[in-house]
Amino acid sequence: MRGLRGADHDFTKIVLAKSGGVAFFSARTATNDPFVYRLGLQVFILARRVRLPYGSPSFTGLRPKRGLFGFRSAAYPTSAAVNALQKADLLRARKGGRPITALTAYDYPTARLLDESGVEILLVGDSLGMVVLGFPDTTHVTLAHMLHHVAAVARAKPRALVIGDLPIHTYGSPAEALETARQLVAAGAEAVKLEGGIRQAEKVRAITAAGIPVIGHLGMLPQRILEEGAYRKKGKTPEQAGAIREGAEALMDAGVSAIVFESIIPETARLLTRSLAVPTIGIGCGDHTCDGEVAVVTDLLGSYPWFVPPFAKPEADIAQITRDAVARYVARIRA
Repeated sequence: MRGLRGADHDFTKIVLAKSGGVAFFSARTATNDPFVYRLGLQVFILARRVRLPYGSPSFTGLRPKRGLFGFRSAAYPTSAAVNALQKADLLRARKGGRPITALTAYDYPTARLLDESGVEILLVGDSLGMVVLGFPDTTHVTLAHMLHHVAAVARAKPRALVIGDLPIHTYGSPAEALETARQLVAAGAEAVKLEGGIRQAEKVRAITAAGIPVIGHLGMLPQRILEEGAYRKKGKTPEQAGAIREGAEALMDAGVSAIVFESIIPETARLLTRSLAVPTIGIGCGDHTCDGEVAVVTDLLGSYPWFVPPFAKPEADIAQITRDAVARYVARIRA
C-alpha cells in the first residue's frame, strides 16, 4: 500500500465482513489511481457476493466514533480481525496525528465501558497495586497480580489495544523479560510495557524479536520510588532532558511502538515529542505536549479519593456517588 500515493490524497477505507470476522484496510491514495479503482471494484464485487448492502455499517462503517484503527462502532463484532502486531503498527503510525487516548483498566466491566466509550488503549498498569490492592506503591505488585488483572480485561474482548505492565523484579535479564512478556500475552495482553531506557534496550529487543509489541516508559519511574525516595518531576535540566532523549533513542532502536512519558516538565516533553520518531503518551506532562495521553481511570472517575495526583483532572466523583447510594440503601433497609 505504500506505493499508492499521489498528489490528490484521500482516505479510502473499506470494511468487509468475512468468515464471521471483520477485515479492513486503509489506504492513503490518489483518487485517480487506476489500480486503486480496480482494487475498489474487486472489493465491491466481493461485498456483493457476501450480500453486504452498499452503504451499510458493515461496508462503509467508518462514520461512527473513530478509534485507533480508524473506526469504532457498536455495530461491529468485538473480535475485529486485527492482530496485536497490526495494532502496534497502527499505533506507531499515529505519530504526529490525531491525539491518542489511553486509560488504565483493571477489570472486565471497566474494560468494557472504556472500550465502548472509544478509548484506544487499555493499560493494565501496575498502578493497580495502589488503587485496587491498597499497597503504598507499585513495588509490591507481582506477576501473579498482573496476570490476574490482564486476564480480566482481556475477557472484555476490547477493540482497544491491551497493554500489560511488566511488574518490578520480573525483567532483570532479556531472557526473564521475554518469559514475563510471554506470560502476559498468554493471559490476554497484546503488548507489554516496561520502565527504563538504555539499560532496558536489550530486553526490549528480545521481546520484540519474539513478535511481542513493546511500549517504553521514561521520565518518572514508579518502580524506582524506593531508590529515589519521592515522586519528582523530570527533564528540568539539559542533562536530564539529554538522558531521557538517549533512553528514548535506545528504546526506538530496540523496536518500541510508543513511549510513555511520566511527569516530565511540559517544555521538555514537547521538545522530545517533536524530535522522536515514535508516539509519546504523556501522564503528568501538561496538556497537548505529547502525541497522546494516558490517565489512571480512578483519577478520571474520582473513585479513589484518598490520593489524587496534582495533575489529575477528575471528570466525575464516583466516590461521593457511591457513599450517597450506600447511605440511601442503608437508610431504606433500616426504615
